[in-house]
Amino acid sequence: MLNCLIVDDEPLARRQIESYVSRIPFLKLVGSVRNTAAAMQVLHSDPVDLIFLDIKMQGITGIDFLKNNDVFQQVIFITAFPEYAIEGFELEVTDYLMKPVTFERFLKACEKAFDRVGGSDTIRSIQTRPGFLYVKCNQRFQKILVGDILFIEAMLNYVTIVTTSGKYIVYSSLKAIWGSLPPQQFIRIHKSYLAGVAHITAISSGHVHIREHALPVSRANKQSVLKMALTLST
Repeated sequence: MLNCLIVDDEPLARRQIESYVSRIPFLKLVGSVRNTAAAMQVLHSDPVDLIFLDIKMQGITGIDFLKNNDVFQQVIFITAFPEYAIEGFELEVTDYLMKPVTFERFLKACEKAFDRVGGSDTIRSIQTRPGFLYVKCNQRFQKILVGDILFIEAMLNYVTIVTTSGKYIVYSSLKAIWGSLPPQQFIRIHKSYLAGVAHITAISSGHVHIREHALPVSRANKQSVLKMALTLST
C-alpha cells in the first residue's frame, strides 16, 4: 500500500486523480490539496510515499517546490507543459504525465512507483507488530521496541536505528521505515533523520538534542519542529 498526496490548484484535475486513485488497490489517498503550503502540512503530519504534483501553480511551481524542500517521497508530475520534462527527470521524479491523463497511463506510472518500493528488499527487511518492529540485520530479525527508538539516520541504502540500548544497521530507506512507525511518536527533522518525540531533551538553533546526540534540523522542517516543541511545553 502506498500513501499518496495530490497537489494541484485545479479542482477538476484533483477530482480526476482522486477518482483514479480510488480504482487502484495499492494506493491510499491521505490528502488532496491545492497548493504546496498545504502539501507541506500533510507531509509533516502523515506518512506519504507518493506525491502527484502539478508543475504550474499559483505562488510556486512544482519544480521549485522540489528544489527548495527536502522531499524524499516519490513524485509523479502531472502537467500540461511538456517543456519541463527534462528538468523534472533531472530531479529524479518517478514519472511525468501529460494532461489530460488517461487512466491506463496513470496506472502504468503508479505501477512503476509501486515496483520501486513494494518489490524491493527494503519492505521485506522490516516487519511490524503493535508496539515493536522486527528489522533484518546481521543475518537475523531483531526485535526493537518502538518506544526505545531515539532516532533513525539514513545512510545511502541503509538506515541506522539508534535505541536506548544500542544501534542497528538495516538495509532500508528512511521512507519505508517511517511508514512502519506510529506518526504521532516520530518527527522528521531532516531528510536524513527521524527523531523519537518522547526522547527529545532540547531544541536549539538548527539542532534537536537527544541524550548526547545533536541532530541537524533542516530549514524545511524547522517550523514543524518548533510547533512540536510548543505543543509539548503546554
